[in-house]
Amino acid sequence: MAYNLPPLPWLRAFEASARLRNFTRAAEELLITPAAVSYQVRQLEQHLGYPLFDRVHRELKLTRLGQTYLPSVEKAFSDLSIATVSVFGGRERKPVRFRCLNSFGHLWMIPRIRAFETEFPGIALQMISAAWAESLNPDLFEIDVRFGDGTWRDGAVELLVNDPVITVCHPDLALTGKDSDVVQLSKAKRLDIMGVADTWESFFRLYGETVPDRTGLQVDQTLSALELAALGHGHALVLETLARPYLDTGRLVRSTNKKIVSRHSYYLVTSGPRQALSPEAQTFCEWLIREMRA
Repeated sequence: MAYNLPPLPWLRAFEASARLRNFTRAAEELLITPAAVSYQVRQLEQHLGYPLFDRVHRELKLTRLGQTYLPSVEKAFSDLSIATVSVFGGRERKPVRFRCLNSFGHLWMIPRIRAFETEFPGIALQMISAAWAESLNPDLFEIDVRFGDGTWRDGAVELLVNDPVITVCHPDLALTGKDSDVVQLSKAKRLDIMGVADTWESFFRLYGETVPDRTGLQVDQTLSALELAALGHGHALVLETLARPYLDTGRLVRSTNKKIVSRHSYYLVTSGPRQALSPEAQTFCEWLIREMRA
């Protein structure tokens, strides 16, 4: 099949110049001269028959057609890079470093590491655990899986999934009384997770019940709340994704089918646009998005 494509060097020159808004910076990335970048972009414009940039002093500004064309060019290079790494692996086994919260790492990521390694044997991962979300440091890691409101300004932010918050308990603590499940929960021993947006107070207000006094332990991690709940220390209000391993094995059951639509969500935060990351990092991000949205 014949492809009606301009020469790839011209497209690379266009993509780098559009992303960096400067021929000189594009030349540094492509390891050629600024004159060569400018020439290749002009050749591409002549080939297409339309201008892609407005040259304003030393700054490049995409024309409307350039803005329309750029996402397709970026995606084509991104897909080609990902496919190459997926099939052949990276030439250098530089690990993809990412950070995530302890609970997410233990309950979601670690059970899926083997599946990732099987699908992408040429990509090495390096996971950094954190207790709280902090600013990205590209020298340490360029990918962060965060839970919050998505208003961070230290990187490119992309929604992964909005997870409902559910109530869980040890099977022996399953609600069996005559009162409504919400009333029974208001009288039961409960575990509080400090620092979260979706609290027991939010749950009881949502379902029209007077907010009761605290009756159980306070912890600072979802993982701690789940482990304590599995040992019968009370009911926990947790993200469904994190509770799933306990529910699937029967260590926990749902206290009630009532849930909260969380005000916070899981987000992917990267040090720059995903298209600017290494092919290995892009592959990991694509896999993460696919798995979390499955």
